[in-house]
Amino acid sequence: MAAENRESSERGGMKKIHSPYDLHASDNPGSIITQVQLRGENYDEWARAVRVSLRARRKWGFVDGTHEKPGDDEPEFEDWWTVQSMIVSWILNTIEPTLRSTVAYVEDAQTLWKEIEERFSVANGPRIQQLKAELANCKQDGMTMVNYYGKLKTLWDELGNYEQIPVCTCNGCTCGIKYKLEKRREEEKVHQFLMGLDEGTYGTMRSNILATDPLLPLNRVYSMAIQEERMKNITRSKEEKGMVVGFLAQARTRG
Repeated sequence: MAAENRESSERGGMKKIHSPYDLHASDNPGSIITQVQLRGENYDEWARAVRVSLRARRKWGFVDGTHEKPGDDEPEFEDWWTVQSMIVSWILNTIEPTLRSTVAYVEDAQTLWKEIEERFSVANGPRIQQLKAELANCKQDGMTMVNYYGKLKTLWDELGNYEQIPVCTCNGCTCGIKYKLEKRREEEKVHQFLMGLDEGTYGTMRSNILATDPLLPLNRVYSMAIQEERMKNITRSKEEKGMVVGFLAQARTRG
């Protein structure tokens, strides 16, 4: 496709303005735009990955209907269909082969996306319940701080995708409800993180953090936990070296 790159002058220079119909030289129907393949049960993960990838390419508007189909006599008509065909190919490439053969052939991305959503999207209630149960039972249990936090963050991110913070639609809203809800969610994460820490190792640190008012931000709490872990590892290493030296000294004395 010979999509045009329009240019405009700005402050004496030339600034390229990208058209949604632009396609990169490396774009082709065989491109794999995400490594996440739709297997059926992972629809939400797949949909997020494809959506992010298409947005990065400025092509999501062809799926959500933002870029409407031009009239037959409009100059963008052929370009619109070219991009549609490309996106349809990209989406099909991310579907597992056994499922791909069951997807009806359609020529426009919006219809294809809706069909896939209707077939594979399930009610979120059971998954939300499962995620909350996993968060409640998530314990450090000897894991490193990085692995423990990573496990929690994976659950938080998926739950956040289902339970998005509502955005105020009132004109001239001054109550700051979005900020307050975000702050409350972060405080919940801090409590979940602290509750799962190993009691014997981090009990004192947890008590000290909970005594602060206001409660520290999650990133700060995580940083403190990492520092505490490092200090305990250094202390443990010194104690182990001391024990080895002691055993060697005793062995020489007996010899």
